[in-house]
Amino acid sequence: MEEEDSSGYAWEGALERSWDVIEEDDSGNLKIDQAVTKQQRQRRLEVARNVRKGLIRYTYVVMDLSRGMATKDWKPHRLACASEVLQQFVKDYFDQNPISQLGVIGMKGMTAEKLSDLSGNPKTHMERIAAALAVDKEPSLQNALEIARSSLKTVPAYGSREVVVVYGNLVTADPGDIFQTLASLKRENVRVSFIGIGAEMHLLRRIADGTDGTYHIAVDANHMKRLMTAFTFPSPTVATAASRFATLVEMGFPQRRSGALSLCTCHQAFTTVGYLCPRCKSKSCDLPTTCQVCNLPLVSSPHLARSYHHLFPVAKFTQHLLRSGVTGEKGAKISPELVQKKCFGCLLPLGLDGEGAAYQCTTCQSVFCSECDMYVHDSLHNCPGCS
Repeated sequence: MEEEDSSGYAWEGALERSWDVIEEDDSGNLKIDQAVTKQQRQRRLEVARNVRKGLIRYTYVVMDLSRGMATKDWKPHRLACASEVLQQFVKDYFDQNPISQLGVIGMKGMTAEKLSDLSGNPKTHMERIAAALAVDKEPSLQNALEIARSSLKTVPAYGSREVVVVYGNLVTADPGDIFQTLASLKRENVRVSFIGIGAEMHLLRRIADGTDGTYHIAVDANHMKRLMTAFTFPSPTVATAASRFATLVEMGFPQRRSGALSLCTCHQAFTTVGYLCPRCKSKSCDLPTTCQVCNLPLVSSPHLARSYHHLFPVAKFTQHLLRSGVTGEKGAKISPELVQKKCFGCLLPLGLDGEGAAYQCTTCQSVFCSECDMYVHDSLHNCPGCS
């Protein structure tokens, strides 16, 4: 009985005897459990080509700041782990979506409040998330969704409207009928997704399914980080009558100017450096942003280039197993002759990692190791051999 009580929660097992996942391969090299690598690769293998995606995204992240987030089944507690994951998510979100905007909403004390407005400044969002460490009473999911809905309904029709909720409670204290809010979200094409901490709730599942969102339960902080990473990439857009006509989006490409002190429209402060709107000549401090005077989206050409790769991702490389007895993808061939070759990217011999596989570009026939394959598809977005 004492052994049962001291065992703790099931998901705490990942923090105990972590050295057990380290193994030694045939050549004496150390390798770790391949489950993490396979999970990271799974998202890329499911990427669909020729699917319309929303490159300009308007996303609200909703944080649960209720007493349920003070539970210490995650170390040091749920809110501290979630805060760290969300700060990294904000950084990754703008790295993959530089012309998109994001906002943060907090739920506590049976109400909800906007922590930061929709903007393209990751520093502000990360500071607000890091400062939100006080918990109080129960959350109000309806209030949070209403705040997000009222803000997202004013964004242009060509942008995708998304809400990502991190929920760590089993109740919600709402002032009205939350299913009326669900109907409004569906009518205004707002996609709501949930990442739960704890047990699954039928209400959250119904909202996610009704708005074409997703609902997953995070078992630990690392699992939550992987789930949040999926939201950094654009999802297929929901076809609407308005979106069919929004084929062209007017944008401005301001140049950086420095000189005498002048008032910026974003912070209402006097600065010497900024970007002048090509339409109304008002000054903004950072890009990308929206002109506060004429509402013209202001971007730079590198921002568009970094978003363009979502439309035409690098084709999946063909997997070749370097030795027998290795589990690979469906249809993977065993090609032991590739062991004598070197990776086209890092120039290291193939097969040094524990995965025991190589990946070949179907266009230029260049062969890459597992690490370079993931780097090409997740970060570089361009095959070095083809270019």
